[in-house]
Amino acid sequence: MNVLGLVALLTIGMTVDAEALPHEHAEPASTAVDSSRSEDIQAYVTPGQTQAVPVITRDGYSTATLVDLAGTVGITNYSSAVFTNNPDCAIQWPYAVGVPMTYGFGMRDGKMHEGTDFVPGASAHIQAIAEGVVSTSTDNGGAYGVTIVIDHLVDGQLVSTRYAHMEYGSRQVAVGDAVSVGQYIGRTGNTGRSFGAHLHFEVLLDGTTAIDPLPWLQTYATC
Repeated sequence: MNVLGLVALLTIGMTVDAEALPHEHAEPASTAVDSSRSEDIQAYVTPGQTQAVPVITRDGYSTATLVDLAGTVGITNYSSAVFTNNPDCAIQWPYAVGVPMTYGFGMRDGKMHEGTDFVPGASAHIQAIAEGVVSTSTDNGGAYGVTIVIDHLVDGQLVSTRYAHMEYGSRQVAVGDAVSVGQYIGRTGNTGRSFGAHLHFEVLLDGTTAIDPLPWLQTYATC
């Protein structure tokens, strides 16, 4: 695959059977949140039952099951149906192990849903998907609730990632902090316009243009 040109910007699943509950990204309460997407409808689906998964054999996880690893980072709802995370990659998924996803990128009830919703269970640890610099870290993200945005360079292009609806009091980074891939940045919550604990995750090209996070991660979160 292409070389992942990641440098810190210091100088510049689907298997859930449940009832869907809506949430909305309405007018934000903080200028740190991009108001151009403020009316987008989001959605959450209550996670189903967890299930046992096989032992991972790659380096770093060779002595642990997904159940063990998930437990260390507070993940109670895990699944390898859509993805497994490789801790050796320069770009990773926002969770240390695979978790279910509910609503993805696209139109939803006449509004654009500009991210993917992950449902690992309340308080599950969220990790930075790549090294970069924090550009937003706020408890007052309006409809996004507790929100962190991190700027990265991927193949020479600015790519920002947004982590929304996080738990109050869980943010581990501040604006200007340099973060590393896989670094714990906060916990999965139910803040802002949300009706169930989940992570609304966005990938923003040039820091502004939302693209579908799922194929982007499937392309880049590999090594």
